[in-house]
Amino acid sequence: MLKMSDCFHNGIAVSDIHEARASLGESLGVEWSPVRAFDPLPFWTPEAVDHEITLHACYSREGPVHLELCQGTSPFYDPAAMPDSRHAGFWTDDLPGQASSLMDKGWRVLAAGASPEAGYGLICYLTPPSGGLVIELVSTDLKPVISEWLTADA
Repeated sequence: MLKMSDCFHNGIAVSDIHEARASLGESLGVEWSPVRAFDPLPFWTPEAVDHEITLHACYSREGPVHLELCQGTSPFYDPAAMPDSRHAGFWTDDLPGQASSLMDKGWRVLAAGASPEAGYGLICYLTPPSGGLVIELVSTDLKPVISEWLTADA
């Protein structure tokens, strides 16, 4: 079962990460971690199966629930293709088990860091049968990486 206390970010897909950092930073009074590029980033979707994308991302330094900006080359990260491109990110110690538990309740996998057969990798995006929500399960194996990123010099 997901716990709201495990939610650590709200993600937004943007078409220009630098413009979004500037406008949202000023509007919301937040400071940002450096933008990091993941190129190539292994990615899996039901439509394209295993492939690679490029993703640029950053987090607000303020928390405990951070704002994440994502700009990627996949339609999954295209705000024009996915108008409701927001998601809530949750830590999990057992990503494949948590994904399976949600799918048993009718949730559907939208994208992941690896195929279902490979345990979805370190991230997995799912939506409930009712729609209107996208969550990202994030393996706690990434906690040290994210913690370092949040405090890195810009």
